Amino acid sequence: MNGAAEKRVMVISGFDPSAGAGILQDIKSLSLLGISAMGVVSAYTIQNTHKVFLARFRKWEEIDQELSVLPKPEVIKVGLIFPEMIKLIREKYPSATIVWNIILRSSSGYDFEPPEIVMENLAHADFILLNNEEAGILGLEPSDRIIVTGGHGKEVDKIIVKYGRITFETPRLSGRYHGTGCAFSSLFAGHLSLGYSPEEAIRASIEILQKVLVRSHEQVQPEILARDWMKFDVLDSLNGVKGVLLSVGEKTVPEVGQNVSYALPWSKDEFEVAKFPGRIRLKEGKPVFVSDASFADYSHTARMALVAKSVSPHVRCVTNIRYCPEYVDNAVRSGLTVFKYDRNSEPEDVKNVDGKSMEWMIQQAYKEFGRIPDVIYDEGFWGKEAMIRIFGRNPKEVMEKIKKIIGII
Repeated sequence: MNGAAEKRVMVISGFDPSAGAGILQDIKSLSLLGISAMGVVSAYTIQNTHKVFLARFRKWEEIDQELSVLPKPEVIKVGLIFPEMIKLIREKYPSATIVWNIILRSSSGYDFEPPEIVMENLAHADFILLNNEEAGILGLEPSDRIIVTGGHGKEVDKIIVKYGRITFETPRLSGRYHGTGCAFSSLFAGHLSLGYSPEEAIRASIEILQKVLVRSHEQVQPEILARDWMKFDVLDSLNGVKGVLLSVGEKTVPEVGQNVSYALPWSKDEFEVAKFPGRIRLKEGKPVFVSDASFADYSHTARMALVAKSVSPHVRCVTNIRYCPEYVDNAVRSGLTVFKYDRNSEPEDVKNVDGKSMEWMIQQAYKEFGRIPDVIYDEGFWGKEAMIRIFGRNPKEVMEKIKKIIGII
């Protein structure tokens, strides 16, 4: 295959309701490559991540009807299926690249595909993927069409993948993961559709699957890897408002410096909240950034974002700007919800613990409004600069509120 345009991918596989294997796993794995695959269910199973109780294969007539209304695929990943249907798939799509992940038996001992019928239909697939136990049962050796994965015994400390005379090795992770064969074969098919050679498709699929397994528990969970995209998106969103911050900074940056923090949906601590390290400060009247947004460093606005998110999960972004009575008036006139915080009301145990004031302040505002207000401000206290805090769903929304508050819009 060459590096031409991305090819359409079809998945024909069994349905695993636990989503650890089968067509759900196939689609999840392909999505990591940005591939929007089509899919047709070939069999329904009753199973969980530990045991298969029943498998019911669909008739070809039903499968064919569904395939016939979809665009013609150029790469087809086949999973759990009655083996004779491989021939029918080939007859329907004579020029497609067919990747067949053979599944003779589940790890819990349920027999799926009869070995003798599998052997009769091998020639209809372009690539065969199976584990070393299945290869032993079928008497198959690695070749330019057959890819064998090894390392299924508990005593083996590495996973070995053989393709022809090429051997790939990767460390074996502790634990058992439901769905590795489905994920690997789907990633392989996906890379082929992107123009990878078979050897490079194997190499790239192993690398991605290893990253997925590090984050997974009991079953292969490629969806967790999507969190890495969200980390990038959070940083990109913060960096995207630097222009606004630069344009208004002379009016907003307080003496202690300004920050904007944007929490991930699952953030638990400050290092899962993006912010500008070192804060934004004024130099000769102009705002200066130490660096682009990062998850490194501590920030009081990061702590506020965590507290706000704990009671209103959609409120994930917070900034602080200098206090000015006019700004408070502008906020009220523009229809923003405003809460005035009286630092004199703080209990002694709150005053004496670093970081507790921010938590107490947000909790008091939430009690009054039943939600997180747009603005929380205070007029200062001994050793504490007066400050306005602005809350929102994301950096763009917070910037719009800043503009209203300082009178730009």
